[in-house]
Amino acid sequence: MKKSVYSLVLMDDVIEAIDKLAYSVGMSRSQLINEILAEKVAMRTPQQRMQQLFEELSTYLVPHERFQIQNQAAEHMYSIKSALRYKYNPTIRYSFYINQSQGQLIGQLRIVSRTQSPVLSGYLKTFFNFWSALENSKHSVSWSQEEGVKWLRILKLEELNTPQNAPYLASYLSDYIKMLDEGLRIFFTQIERQLENPEELAAYYESYCKTHKTLI
Repeated sequence: MKKSVYSLVLMDDVIEAIDKLAYSVGMSRSQLINEILAEKVAMRTPQQRMQQLFEELSTYLVPHERFQIQNQAAEHMYSIKSALRYKYNPTIRYSFYINQSQGQLIGQLRIVSRTQSPVLSGYLKTFFNFWSALENSKHSVSWSQEEGVKWLRILKLEELNTPQNAPYLASYLSDYIKMLDEGLRIFFTQIERQLENPEELAAYYESYCKTHKTLI
């Protein structure tokens, strides 16, 4: 939605109360006033739509025993952690970053491991190299490795851009992250065999694609 600058004459006491409330909920004055006015005229702001999306995403992911929902650091970000089946159960964090640009949803998935183990880092790099090749064998997907043990995937949201598709987007995002996490579990459960011949991982991804026509 387009934003513009407007001049309003408001009581100082009202602004003081608005500022206190905005600070308490982690919003700017303009954001809070925009939310209040939108609610008054029965409109949903992009921030409210994002909150709805993430709330629906939680309904899919909270029951999943391997996931731990994280406190969200920003209104456009949703993060979860999962433990790898490897020595000392190191964790990996999945973060969805969803924004709107010119009325269109754009999204990224960022995956981070804070491991200091060069062996584990190497295994993760091998997994994501193979996984990105698997995905690109079905449709063009943008994967990249960032500095450290971090990976970035651009999400394909063209078919899910309208507000009424939020429940479907939450479903597809949760299905994808559960599928990716299960792929990691398969890889690390039988790591030596997967390194030699990852056919079980390939078969698992093939099965997922057969039951999911929309691939984000």
